[in-house]
Amino acid sequence: MLLIQHIKIYWNKSHRGTPYATDRARMPQAYPLPANFFDEHPRGYPIHLVYLEQQQDGLRERRNDIQTLKKYNPLRVGAIEAITQEEDHYEIRYRYDGHRGANPARTRYDVHTNTNIPLNERAMILQPGECGRICYNGRYTDYDTGEWYYNLDIINLIHLGDQPKSLRPFTKKPPDKTYQQMARLH
Repeated sequence: MLLIQHIKIYWNKSHRGTPYATDRARMPQAYPLPANFFDEHPRGYPIHLVYLEQQQDGLRERRNDIQTLKKYNPLRVGAIEAITQEEDHYEIRYRYDGHRGANPARTRYDVHTNTNIPLNERAMILQPGECGRICYNGRYTDYDTGEWYYNLDIINLIHLGDQPKSLRPFTKKPPDKTYQQMARLH
């Protein structure tokens, strides 16, 4: 079983620098799971969603709940894909697209076409019992107002394997593997 926690922090142009960046740097990168996280999810994967918005007086929780994702292969959460493997491991990939990864674009140069193509790379392989953390950021433009806003996404994953179910899998120890796509946001 793959356990997923998606933490997303939103802020706008007026909250870019100090002291707001310091507050974001100090926030936890993992949370305990809700008490009902392991209740029946027969048709999908449960995911813990924690969405925060930065305001003048600090970070405010906008969402803290559980959603059930359909059992697709690959499983898509934000800009990552979890691909189930037959050898009892998960391949976790970072796949940039403008809607999920925002600006600046994450690309790689393709020597065969002499062009830059969207980044699609392996972030990690999770074996049973291993925990991983993926962090990426982006700048977006609001379609209605044209104003910029920013996101920091933290996705914690654990391949539960035969381990007993715990509500603190992401907080009891640091991740075994990490991957970052952190760009300088202007």
